[in-house]
Amino acid sequence: MKKFPWRAMLYGAMLLYLLVDLKFCQGPLRQAMTSRRNASVEAAARHKWVAIVNLEPVTREQLDLAVRRHLHQRGKRAEEIPPGNLVMIKRAVLHNLIDDILVRQHADGEKFTAPPEEIEAFVESWRSQFATPEERAARAERQGLTDAAATAELARIWSRKRWLEKRISPAVEVTEEEARAWFEANHGSAEDGFREGFIEPEKVRARHIFLRSGEGEELIREIHRQLTSGAASFEALAKQYSEDPRSKEKGGDLNWFSRARLPEDFTGPVFALAPGQVSEPFQTRLGWHIVEVLEREEERPLPYEEIAAAIRRHLENQRSEATVAVLMEKLRDVANLQLFPEHIE
Repeated sequence: MKKFPWRAMLYGAMLLYLLVDLKFCQGPLRQAMTSRRNASVEAAARHKWVAIVNLEPVTREQLDLAVRRHLHQRGKRAEEIPPGNLVMIKRAVLHNLIDDILVRQHADGEKFTAPPEEIEAFVESWRSQFATPEERAARAERQGLTDAAATAELARIWSRKRWLEKRISPAVEVTEEEARAWFEANHGSAEDGFREGFIEPEKVRARHIFLRSGEGEELIREIHRQLTSGAASFEALAKQYSEDPRSKEKGGDLNWFSRARLPEDFTGPVFALAPGQVSEPFQTRLGWHIVEVLEREEERPLPYEEIAAAIRRHLENQRSEATVAVLMEKLRDVANLQLFPEHIE
């Protein structure tokens, strides 16, 4: 004897009730949701909220602070922005603010926190940018934050970053096969903006004697005379006369560098020299130089083994941007979002 499918019929009846209640009738559930939404709209109008994210209000003050920080990071002030442009900036900042709130809500829901030592290292890297605690506090104040609030915000930023990484890591992981295939497909081409990563540029190891004064031509030529006559060694003359404090005590040694690392008015004459050759005195916008090239390495293509890690990072960064965008779209799709643009302007 077959059992009557009571459970299936019960579930079906419940689903049918919900559908009819929500879509076609003004049933208790629909009325409750409408009442809650109306209450939210009334509260938003009363308090000038700019959005509600899963029942969490976003205040005008929160948005103003976020806009202030956004502009400060770009060296701008609200007073300098045309009103129409400022509204567009506020809307873009609100979009990012909502994303941050959604991530924080989901991270909190999972009881996720970044390791304390990671947070401390991140905060300390920010603190190290400032010479004194007073300078750090002044920077925070210009962004509308106390020093303690800035530190707390940095901790939240790092935790949000780590939560996102945790969620997307399976989708962005690059295998050895994928990295090698990408290398083979792009090696030797300018495609994908990664051409420089395949090449070890031409570089030299050199030492110099440097005089800052634009009027030091007479002295630099006397130093050059002593050097070429064998009256003194390059190292001794650099220690005695050079005004470059970073290389002076090392006999003028600049270590290895490529053309891209230093100004062209310096690298042009230097890269024209052969190993062991000493330049004539020449002038740059910084002063006078005498340079000796000690060693030279020509440009060479890098094998896969030397850049495999960089390729993986490059591909992971590309995938991360796309994956985070998809994740945020999904978080927004399942969120209860209410926007009140009339309170933004």
